[in-house]
Amino acid sequence: MKKFITNLLLFLSPIISSGILMEVLLRRIPNDYQYKCYYLDRNSNDISVLILGSSHAYYGINPQLMTYRSFNAAYVAQSLFYDWQIIKKYDRCWHSLKYIVLPVDYFSFYGRLENGIESWRVKNYNIYYGIRSCNYTDNSELLSNKLLSNVGRIKSTYINHESTVFCSEFGWGTEYTSQKRKDLKSTGEVAAKRHFLINRGYFNENVAVLESIIKYADKNHVKVILYTSPAYKTYVQNLNREQLGRTINMLYAISKKYNNVSYINLLNDNSFTQVDFYDADHLDDLGAKKLTHKMDSLLFTTEKLPAGKMMCLNKRNI
Repeated sequence: MKKFITNLLLFLSPIISSGILMEVLLRRIPNDYQYKCYYLDRNSNDISVLILGSSHAYYGINPQLMTYRSFNAAYVAQSLFYDWQIIKKYDRCWHSLKYIVLPVDYFSFYGRLENGIESWRVKNYNIYYGIRSCNYTDNSELLSNKLLSNVGRIKSTYINHESTVFCSEFGWGTEYTSQKRKDLKSTGEVAAKRHFLINRGYFNENVAVLESIIKYADKNHVKVILYTSPAYKTYVQNLNREQLGRTINMLYAISKKYNNVSYINLLNDNSFTQVDFYDADHLDDLGAKKLTHKMDSLLFTTEKLPAGKMMCLNKRNI
């Protein structure tokens, strides 16, 4: 038996060594999660506007165009749970924070990152943010992605010397440009189908997480701007009316319940036209400029309101 174990270890040692080497190489590849955590570690005390949320905010709001010092901590498929975890991680560091800007969209109350098609992203919060996961594979780059994907990342970084950080200095996603615009009809149909009723059971759980964010903000004298992101008509037309209505109604109810919250529904905002969209539910760089200016103006609107007088900022638009 001892000889068998020795031979087995000798046989496995090259595989184990290769795995360790790959893990080290993968972790040394710069990425947006690592960059955002690094930025917040050093600058969270000075941020006045914190932008959170999913890809709709990541590609949709450019902090460089805002009046107050802002940072975009949103990311692709980032669920409300991880928005809340990021806030808590820097609990003692938000000394200058005045606003939290957060999109709550058609799918936001109906899913969790851990149980969706983007679940492999959980390891990024675990490894680079230090937001712990119960799944042991989330402690490893190598175990969280397919082998070919990992080999491709190593090749593109160390051999082709390609950039692996895709956000701006202040966290805005720069890849969705108007020059790369996708077909708005097909992307609308596909995205609406993908976002439909992920899991009704998550609704109350996600509402509770959102309320935790709001209560934390209120306790620390921070205003919360909730918004439903603008989308192109080919996406909106394919949404389930019940799911959308339940989401929008809850957001209006929350905005009435809490004095530090305002909500604006931009889903059908006709100031966003075809040229503003990268695909049917994401803005391009032109649309991001427009949305950023809207949000910047909104901050000044709420700034002038008396304490306890935050409000819903437009009519119901379901």
